[in-house]
Amino acid sequence: MKDTVLITDLEHAFSLSLAEVFAREGFRVFAMGGALSGRITPLPSGAREAAAELEKQAGKLDFLIDTTDVYDPADTFTLSDGIDAAVMERVFRQNVLRPMRILENVLPLLDAGEGRRLFYLTGAGASINGTRCVSGIAYAMSKASLHQFIQMTRNKLAPKGYTFRVFDPMHGRTAPEAAAESAYHYITRRRGTENHDPLRDDEENLVFRDAQGRQHPW
Repeated sequence: MKDTVLITDLEHAFSLSLAEVFAREGFRVFAMGGALSGRITPLPSGAREAAAELEKQAGKLDFLIDTTDVYDPADTFTLSDGIDAAVMERVFRQNVLRPMRILENVLPLLDAGEGRRLFYLTGAGASINGTRCVSGIAYAMSKASLHQFIQMTRNKLAPKGYTFRVFDPMHGRTAPEAAAESAYHYITRRRGTENHDPLRDDEENLVFRDAQGRQHPW
């Protein structure tokens, strides 16, 4: 039986390219909305409805590829400009609450699968120790909140064999096709211990890397 993959969002060229890469490599690919090719099976956009349809068609899920990555064009303010609470809430609901709802609904299918690998998009600007940004605060704070959700989720699911990948596709700085190839290899391969140092093993620690393979501080 083919490994099943769920792509949660096809709004960006990167996620479309990533879905095509998985299909090319022989995975059974499902996607929640977006422009689909004949090799990708569409699902409803709602989390509960998508999970129900996925259960009917596949009965399991191996890889959850959450490509939710919303940036609001009004997210240009800084603290001295005044915080736009509506923008903050809108971005938070998309980048944090939506991934939470999706995982909640597909978790039984992941338990039934063998891959048990979860993938999320982030940005280097969301790194507390690494960011140099002064604007884009809604996006950065939403992704930092997503990091905390991923950490707490990992604490719960890692003992059951779940592994995690967190990835910066470097929108606007790396071609989406190249970023998708990089993400595919990052998702599907085990990252070995570097220099026999367990702190550098991506399977035992939460690490996020960008499309060029560079590790960023959490």
